Amino acid sequence: MREPAYLLIKRSLVWAGVCAGAGAVVLLPDVVMGRPLSPLPLLVGGGTFSAALILYWRGWRAADRLGRGVEGVRTAVLNLVADRDAAVPKKVTADMPSEVEAMLGSLALYQDEITRERHAPDRRLLTVLGSLASGVVLITDQGQVSLLNNTARELLGAERARVGTSVFAALSRESVLAAMNRARKAGRIIESLFDRLDGASLQGRIVLLPDDEGAVIIFPPVELELHRPGLEFDLKLHEVPPVTAPLGLDMRLEDLPAIIVDTETTGLDVLTDRVVSLGAVCAHGTRMFKSRLMDDLVDPGVPIPPASTAIHGITDQMVKGARAFPEVWADFQRLATNRVVVGHNIPFDLTILRAECARHGRPWEDVVFIDTLRLASLLNPTLGRLDLENLAQIYQIDLHGRHTALGDALVTAELFFRMIQRLQMQGFGTLGSLLRFHCTEPVGIIAGQRERNWIHTQPEYLRRD
Repeated sequence: MREPAYLLIKRSLVWAGVCAGAGAVVLLPDVVMGRPLSPLPLLVGGGTFSAALILYWRGWRAADRLGRGVEGVRTAVLNLVADRDAAVPKKVTADMPSEVEAMLGSLALYQDEITRERHAPDRRLLTVLGSLASGVVLITDQGQVSLLNNTARELLGAERARVGTSVFAALSRESVLAAMNRARKAGRIIESLFDRLDGASLQGRIVLLPDDEGAVIIFPPVELELHRPGLEFDLKLHEVPPVTAPLGLDMRLEDLPAIIVDTETTGLDVLTDRVVSLGAVCAHGTRMFKSRLMDDLVDPGVPIPPASTAIHGITDQMVKGARAFPEVWADFQRLATNRVVVGHNIPFDLTILRAECARHGRPWEDVVFIDTLRLASLLNPTLGRLDLENLAQIYQIDLHGRHTALGDALVTAELFFRMIQRLQMQGFGTLGSLLRFHCTEPVGIIAGQRERNWIHTQPEYLRRD
């Protein structure tokens, strides 16, 4: 086992002091008496002072490693406060001291125990559902798949049926909605036919969940070559955010209704380029609600430059037949009502969205917005790069789906949640206090955004406050 960092620091500093003292003892008599330094005392004294400097440097390096490690553990704890499902990292620095390694191990054990207690009853039930030969699919009221066992996946097609995607990618919308309507009228479980998109029909039963939270579809056992027990689920897809009221400057950050958004475009010129994808997810405080999200391709009406496709992967063929901007914008407006719009470098997205509204003759109203790029300049003032990749590393966020609109929105949401606790610790407890900083203090970032015509202002009632 490596020597504990605190002992290394202590020992190095003690010996640095001893060496410095020894050097002083050797050289001091000649210095005090004003005599020329003789070779032997000069050699011995210089050597001991050099040893003192080396030992001091060793102690300083060890202290720096320990400090960076402790800061990494602090970040992990704050992340757990913001998101109880956040993962505890195995390492926080490349040269992690043994004390930090032990702290992370203890924190991971604690999280595992809490998670085990929270999910213990669910695991038994989910094991039963996963072992059924019948196909079981749970969907939200909007058709998102929230639970799927392996039998149902084989019946619907593994390439189409996945948790988080729409059931309408596997079954016809008409047959599912018709079955839900009949079950609602009957007030009980009913038999129904469900049409697969390949033309096949599946006999099944459907029962609605309470409070219009979705439905369970059960397919009878079928002859499969090999039954593989297993289950995929995300029951949080059934959670819905609280009803929102008009935004006020006294709203606490932990109760802030928000929509985190990102766009992919044909380029970075907000005057001429077009939106090709819009992704967004609703949140309340530090809780994300995947039941309220958008992941839409948009037909820009113009060719997508190859240089832009190389970044986000969206081609002309992919947007062929996609909805036009006005339809997608109408859906976004419904989700964004009474919510703060959050994004990384969000003035760019808002400026190009405003240009699209003008292009399609749609009215525009300024929205309350928060830019995580500007927040990063407050919380991480010494950090050189403030792009999402670097911030995700600092805030211990797993990157997934980067350079897709929804993927970037989800990463930005996690970043914003993990910033909230730190903002509160610095005295920014309300929307008003945060906006007063946000709109004036990050002078360099605001100037850079203005230079590129990425200009967006807060609503008038906020500017008057």
